[in-house]
Amino acid sequence: MLSQTDQIESSALKIGVVVNLLMAIAGWVAFSLTGSEALLLDGNFSFISSVTTIGAIIIIHKKHKRTSVFPYGRYFYESFFTLSKGILILGLIIAALFQNIVKIIKFIEGEKLEKLQTGPILIYMVLMIFLCFGLAFLYQHKNKKIHFQSSILTVETKASKIDGFMTIAVGIALVLTTFVPETSKLSFLLYIGDSIIVILMCLFLFKTPFEVIKGGFIELGGGSLQNQESVQEIEAMVKNLLPEGLQVNNCHISKTGSSHLVLIYANSMTPSIAMDTITQYRNSIHEKLDVKYPNSEVEIVFR
Repeated sequence: MLSQTDQIESSALKIGVVVNLLMAIAGWVAFSLTGSEALLLDGNFSFISSVTTIGAIIIIHKKHKRTSVFPYGRYFYESFFTLSKGILILGLIIAALFQNIVKIIKFIEGEKLEKLQTGPILIYMVLMIFLCFGLAFLYQHKNKKIHFQSSILTVETKASKIDGFMTIAVGIALVLTTFVPETSKLSFLLYIGDSIIVILMCLFLFKTPFEVIKGGFIELGGGSLQNQESVQEIEAMVKNLLPEGLQVNNCHISKTGSSHLVLIYANSMTPSIAMDTITQYRNSIHEKLDVKYPNSEVEIVFR
């Protein structure tokens, strides 16, 4: 049975599957009506997001299972999803960049391109802005309910925002072409206006997937928790609950998906310390952590 946190995460992603599928269909229809390959890319991006979101839902149902091989659960699935989604977003941005640069080069070389049709673009742009940023708001709102512990919802929020910004860019370019006469010096915008805007947006958004990839890589590598606010909060718990006779030398906190691992390196200030004291200290930290950081593990290491 799923926990309340998992139910919140899963419900948001199920809505995301449907919304992304609707956006994919809208992108394909808009491409057939306008001839803009940028809209085709937009539709493909949404379709891939819909498929990968189904994978994320499956991960939520599988991540808690503990085995002899994975005694702490399979939360690394979430980190792997984050890393993979970051690489996917980067790939789509590079593909969009390459595709539209090639289109501009062909135009400069004199190849005859189809004039962009702008008829349904306003309706499409309004619909997509509502769906993309509405979905991003839903993901962020649901993630806030679980104290932003879902790396999956975090990356999906960023993906939805990127999709929305790309749509705005293409939409603006296509709408502006309606004001450009065929005899104007800016008549090239009638053919490659969407490509120019998409390239600019790709360059603007290029940093985002690298941030996602970095986060997933750190989690998979067992690196230290990057959220300094959470680090300070957890370290304060470790310090405030510390019993007499015990000294903490260091504290390593890592995050893998929605799971946190707290390693406390300690030593005894007295010749001996009761095992019950250590166990109670560990359990007290664990109970307090579970309020905000579910699926946490606490280990005390003496050295």
